[in-house]
Amino acid sequence: MNIETSLYWVQEMLQAVVILTSPAMLAALILGLMVAVFQAATSIQEMTLSYIPKMAAVVVVLFFSFSFMLQFMVDFMINIFNAISSI
Repeated sequence: MNIETSLYWVQEMLQAVVILTSPAMLAALILGLMVAVFQAATSIQEMTLSYIPKMAAVVVVLFFSFSFMLQFMVDFMINIFNAISSI
């Protein structure tokens, strides 16, 4: 295995991590901004008000995107195993 091949697979791995984590991270970011605006508008500074909705949103997004994530990981692992056999 040369350096180009290893860098290619590191790049593919990082891209897979970004693709798999972005739905949950975007949901937490959007809901966090909405809660922050609500807290600023109402002057409520309760810490649990920001954590509980974000955790619930992440769980809901993971529940609905689990099939996509699983299929993406399976395809990625198949590509890795095929690449291993060709080295």
